Amino acid sequence: MMDFKQLLLIGMGGVVLGAAAMMLWYGQQYPSRPLFVEVVNMREATIPLLKIEHGNDFSQEKILLIQLQAGETRWVTLNHEPGRGYSVEVQLPDGKKTEACVGKLSASWVNRVIITNNGIFSKD
Repeated sequence: MMDFKQLLLIGMGGVVLGAAAMMLWYGQQYPSRPLFVEVVNMREATIPLLKIEHGNDFSQEKILLIQLQAGETRWVTLNHEPGRGYSVEVQLPDGKKTEACVGKLSASWVNRVIITNNGIFSKD
């Protein structure tokens, strides 16, 4: 017969093995790592609307940021791989729009998009 210590040890071993198996299974099911994008408004005015779009063979994604204050920084995660590029469109307070395709040459999982009075710049 097993005593309490042996049963407890076997039970804890089962929990550890189960947790390891769950983590392995979840890792196989998750599609990929997210691409992090830091968006910085270096303009002197609030940006009413900023749109980030990207796609691949199987999906299309659009992210909208509203009321990005002057000097404000926001982080966005994309279901996208580095180096494939994505479109950033900024609607200015006067209704005009400016657009740029950024991130095409980046190998990093963290990108930085800076909006200035002179346009949209990417620091990858």
